[in-house]
Amino acid sequence: MLERAAESEVDGIHVPVARRADLILLTLYAGGPQDAWDIDQLLAGAETDAVIADVERELPRLPRHASHLWLRIRE
Repeated sequence: MLERAAESEVDGIHVPVARRADLILLTLYAGGPQDAWDIDQLLAGAETDAVIADVERELPRLPRHASHLWLRIRE
């Protein structure tokens, strides 16, 4: 994820900022009770089709519970 992160400057320090798809993947991996709502909110932004494609490309690398949560959210 770090290699895909965008660089942003905060108080003169350059820091990596995770992309929306990577935030979704991290949230799917966590699989907590609030996570489905959080992912819905992340999907509400612009360029959703591209974000979904990015998530689905990386999803096979995550544990099975992450795929189950993703399928439930996408229904």
